Amino acid sequence: MDVHHTIEVAFFLVISMWGNTGQEWEYIGNKVLLQQAMTLEQCEYLINEDMWLAYYANPYYKIMIHCHPENGQLN
Repeated sequence: MDVHHTIEVAFFLVISMWGNTGQEWEYIGNKVLLQQAMTLEQCEYLINEDMWLAYYANPYYKIMIHCHPENGQLN
């Protein structure tokens, strides 16, 4: 018998706020988590830049969207 087991990790869409120091982007401590678990493929589809339209009045702040694994640490 040839049995294959697949373990699928659930991912969450995370929206976070970042600030620019003039040299690099740094996380500034605010985030929003979509509480609907999904596959990595689904999450990557949703965070694709073509799905979003962003307007920034201040070039030193921006919002970033990430796919975060269910078992990972959200700091």
